[in-house]
Amino acid sequence: MSKLFSLFCNLENFITRFIRLYSCIFLFRVLLTIGVVLILDSPLTADKKQPRRNVIKTKVESIGYVSVADGFQEPTDIQFFPGDPKRMIILEKRGKLIEVDLTTKVKTLRADFTGQIETRSEEGLLGLAFSPDFQTDSKFFVNVIVKEGGKDYSKILEFEWKEHLVQKIEHSKRMILKLEQPYSNHNGGQLAFGPDRKLYIGFGDGGGANDPYKNGQNPGTFLGKLLRILPNPHAAGAAYKVPEDNPFVHHPGFLPEIWSYGFRNPWRFSFDKLTGELYVADVGQNEFEEIDLIQKGGNYGWNIREGFHCLKKSRLCRKFFDRSNS
Repeated sequence: MSKLFSLFCNLENFITRFIRLYSCIFLFRVLLTIGVVLILDSPLTADKKQPRRNVIKTKVESIGYVSVADGFQEPTDIQFFPGDPKRMIILEKRGKLIEVDLTTKVKTLRADFTGQIETRSEEGLLGLAFSPDFQTDSKFFVNVIVKEGGKDYSKILEFEWKEHLVQKIEHSKRMILKLEQPYSNHNGGQLAFGPDRKLYIGFGDGGGANDPYKNGQNPGTFLGKLLRILPNPHAAGAAYKVPEDNPFVHHPGFLPEIWSYGFRNPWRFSFDKLTGELYVADVGQNEFEEIDLIQKGGNYGWNIREGFHCLKKSRLCRKFFDRSNS
């Protein structure tokens, strides 16, 4: 009887944790049927510090929807003005950055890169992040795709917020990072400052079916990766620094900016405000979508596998799962 009771308790504990995970998924704004994937492989020992956990809820609260603004063309991102949640910022794929006053419903055009950026397929104005020191430095950062010399590039650009100026690309204070994109899809797009005040940037595998260049598992490229950098607060010198506690700083063959890898297209990610945990929504190829709970130095499998499924039946995939589950 005691063994049966122990088994029941373990099962109940598992179900409770399962419900909590799916509550996080709903809050993450992904309206898909998903295969939830946690960390499957890491070349490094995981951090010993455990984040504070949310209180486990056994009941899922009801969710409703209310229209707060409309009339946008291909919106790609929503952010809120630092210190003022009534000022909502909407990005449009073709290059407009629009502020909406949620009290008056008045829209104000803050930046317009129309005609200055590449917008084919999944390209365009893809992401926005405000500096954690915005109240003193007025900086914000955008992720855009531009064409130069017949090639497409992702650019992370730094701007200074101006209340009475509709900003253009040429108003950028500097370029933080530049990455060539071999195709017009799987560009990633999200960038956000974490609780640690570092800038996280998501890049897809560069496009094409099945990751033809095998970028997801290539430690020598930013493609298929989540990066973590620290923008230089000063105008002079390098545009950013690599934090010393990044997982691959002292690992030959790995670019030190990499925080985790093995992604197909980490289109959106979000930090849990209570725990600091980072969740990435990685777009799947045909059948499986992922929400990954990110760990430092983690390998999330692409293009060896998709979700919990091998992309192709191979010995390499079987070895990957053997290592991941050991």
